Amino acid sequence: MNNDYTGLTDLRSGNLLMLNDNVLGHTAGLQMAEETVLDMNGHSQTIGQLTSAAGSVLNINGGSLTISNGGTSAGALVGSGNLNIDNGVFSVKGSNASLSATTAIASGAEVTLDNVQGLGTGKIIADGHLNLNAVEGHLSNNLSGKGEVSFSESNVALKGDNSGFSGQLSLDKNTQLVASAAEHLGEATIHNQGDMILNSMDDWTMQNQVDGSGNIIKQGQGTVTLTANSTYTGTTDIQQGGLMLGQEDAPVTLASQQVNISSAGMLSGAGTVLGSIHNAGLFVAGNGASGHFTVGGDLTNQGAISLGNIGQSAGNQLIVEGNYHGSNGHINFDTVLGDDRSATDKLIVKGDTTGNTQVSVTNAGGQGSQTLEGIELIHVDGRSDGDFAQSGRITAGAYDYSLVRGQGANNNHWYLTSQLIKPENPEKPVSPTEHMLRPEGGTYTANHAAVNTMFNMQLHDRSGKAQYTDVSTGEMKTTGMWMRQAGSHQSWYDGSSQLRTQSNRYVMQLGSDIAQGSTNGHDSWRLGIMAGYGHDNNQTRSSATGYTSRGSVNGYSTGLYATWFADNTDHKGLYFDGWAQYGWFDNHVKGEGLASEFYKSKGLTASVETGYTFKVGEFSGSKGTVNEWYVQPQAQVTWMGVKSDDHREANGTRIEINGNGNIQTRLGARAYLKSFNKMDEAKAANSSHLLKLTGSIIHAVLALKWTTLASARKVHAIWERLNWVSKARLRQI
Repeated sequence: MNNDYTGLTDLRSGNLLMLNDNVLGHTAGLQMAEETVLDMNGHSQTIGQLTSAAGSVLNINGGSLTISNGGTSAGALVGSGNLNIDNGVFSVKGSNASLSATTAIASGAEVTLDNVQGLGTGKIIADGHLNLNAVEGHLSNNLSGKGEVSFSESNVALKGDNSGFSGQLSLDKNTQLVASAAEHLGEATIHNQGDMILNSMDDWTMQNQVDGSGNIIKQGQGTVTLTANSTYTGTTDIQQGGLMLGQEDAPVTLASQQVNISSAGMLSGAGTVLGSIHNAGLFVAGNGASGHFTVGGDLTNQGAISLGNIGQSAGNQLIVEGNYHGSNGHINFDTVLGDDRSATDKLIVKGDTTGNTQVSVTNAGGQGSQTLEGIELIHVDGRSDGDFAQSGRITAGAYDYSLVRGQGANNNHWYLTSQLIKPENPEKPVSPTEHMLRPEGGTYTANHAAVNTMFNMQLHDRSGKAQYTDVSTGEMKTTGMWMRQAGSHQSWYDGSSQLRTQSNRYVMQLGSDIAQGSTNGHDSWRLGIMAGYGHDNNQTRSSATGYTSRGSVNGYSTGLYATWFADNTDHKGLYFDGWAQYGWFDNHVKGEGLASEFYKSKGLTASVETGYTFKVGEFSGSKGTVNEWYVQPQAQVTWMGVKSDDHREANGTRIEINGNGNIQTRLGARAYLKSFNKMDEAKAANSSHLLKLTGSIIHAVLALKWTTLASARKVHAIWERLNWVSKARLRQI
C-alpha cells in the first residue's frame, strides 16, 4: 500500500503499527501525544516534521524513518534501524539509551541534543550539523561524515570510533572535550574556543589541525604526537605525560602563545612554538641528529631541558627568540667530546639570559682531545647575565672537560674546554698550556702496576732456614717451608704532575722446597713451589680539577722457584735464583661522579736474579766476639707479562693497557755482618747473628692507552721507583 496524502498525521492515543512501507504517504507532519506508540515494524516511512510529546514512544524496530523538515522529539526514541534527518532542525530532548538505530544527518540538516545519549548508541553519519548543548558524559556513538559536530556549554569525553569523520569538531569557550585515542578525533579539524583535553595512558598520534583561541590540556601518562601545524593561540598546559611536536624530517609549528610544562609533563620534538614556554618538567628539544626547536617568545626553565635524546646524537639546537631565564633548572647537552670542532648540541638565545642553570654534558662517542677556544654550547646575542654552572663530571678519553664562560669578545658565550684554567689573577687570565687529565688514568696505571709487581720478590725475601725440634727424636731439624707477609705504601706523580697516586698493598706468600741437592758436594740447588694472595688499594687525585679516583686489586698466584749457591756452607761466592708465577686478578675503578668499572687481569711474571757474596773484612769485638763483614752486589731482571682485559667504560671510553710484556730491572747491593763468639767455635757454624742493609734501584715502564669507539689516543705513564730498602734482621743461621 502506497499512500500519497500530504496532511498531518495526529496520533492522539493508543498504538500505531506500520504494516507496509509508505503508509504515512507524504504527511507534512507526525504529531504524537503522551502515552502513544508508533511502531515502524521493519518498514520505511517518510514524514515532514516530527513532534512527539513526553511519554510517547517512537520505535524504529528495524525499519527506516526519514524526517524531511526537522521537528522536536520529547518522547522516547527506541529500537534499531535507520533514522534519517534530511532537512530542517530536529531537536531531541533527553536520553534515548535504548536507541541503537543509525542516524544520518544530511548536509543542510541539523540535530540538536541536550543529552549526550540523545541519539542512543547507534552510529551517527554527520554530513550536516550535530549540536550538543549543555551536555555532560561520554559520547560513545561512532561518528562519520563530513559535517560539523559542535559542543556548547558541555563537558564531553569522546569514546566512539570516529575514524570515518573528516568534518569539524567545534568547541565554544565554555566547553571541555576529552579525547584519549586517535580514533576519537578521526580526521576532523578542530575549532577550539574552549578546552581540548588529551588524556591517555597510551601513546598515540594526533593528525588533526587545531585552530581557535582555546586551550590544549595534556593529561595521562601517555605521549601524544602532533603531526600537523596548529594555529590555535590559546594556552597549552602539559599537566602529565608527553606532548611531541613532529619529527626531525617533519617539524611542526604550534601557534600557542603560552606553553606550560608541569613537573609531571614533557614537551619534545622538532619544530616551533610561536609563544613562550615555562618549563617545570622535562623539555626535550630535538629528537634526531640535527633537530631544531625554536621558541618564538621567552623560555623560563624551572625543570630539565634535554637537547635531543640523551647520549644518542649531537647537533640539536634550541633557539630562543626572546629571553632565557634559569630558575634553578637544568640543561643536558650531547657532545662528541673532542677538540673545538666537535659536533655538539647548542642553546642559542637571541635575547638576554638571567638566573641560574645547571648544565650537564653526555659524551656522544667522542675520543677526548685538547681544546683551544673550547666547544661552544651556549650562544647569547643579548645581555649575558645568566649563570650556567657545570653539574657532574664531563669526561672523554684521557681528559676532563669543564664549562667556562668565554674570554674577551666571546664573554657572552659558554664553552667546554679540556684546558687547565688557572685564575690566579682573574683580571689577567693566563693563556693555558696544560689540559686536564682524568684521575682515572692514575688509577688504571696503579692497578696495572699492582698486578705486575704484587707477587714480585727477591731471593732473600724467602731465604733463611727455619729450624724446629723433632718431637720423636729431640733433634734440631731444618724445613724448606716458608711464609712471607709484606705490606707497602707507595706514592707517585704522573708525568704532568697533575695526578698524584697513593697505593697501599698487602701480600702473603707461602712456599716450600720440593727438591734439593748438590752437583759437586760444595754447591747446592733447590726447587720449590709457592702460592700467594694479594690486595692493593689506591687513590689518585687530580690537582687540576680536584676530582679523585679509587682503585682496588685482588689477586692470587701460583708458581715455581729454583736457587743455586756456589758455596752451600756460607753462601759465599756466586748465586743464581729464578722464579715464575701465574696470577689472576679482579680490578675495580671508581671515578668520582662516574660509574664503577670492573675488569680482569691475568698472566705470567718471571725473574732471574744473580749476585756474588764476598767477605770484605773481619774485626774482633768485646768478650771474644768475631764480626765478619760481607758485601753482596745483586742484579735482577723481571719480566712482567700480566695483561689486563680491554675495557669500555660506561661513558664510551675504551681502555687498553699496553704495559704487559715489560721488563723491570734492579741493581742493588746487600751488606751484612755475621757475628759469633770465639769461645764457642764448635757452634759457630750454627749460631751467629746477621745484620743486613740492602739498597736497590728499580725501573719499569707501564703504558696506558685510552681509546674510544672511533679512534685511539695514548697516554704513557712512566712508573719509576728509587727504592732503598733498609732491613735489620737478626736470626739464627
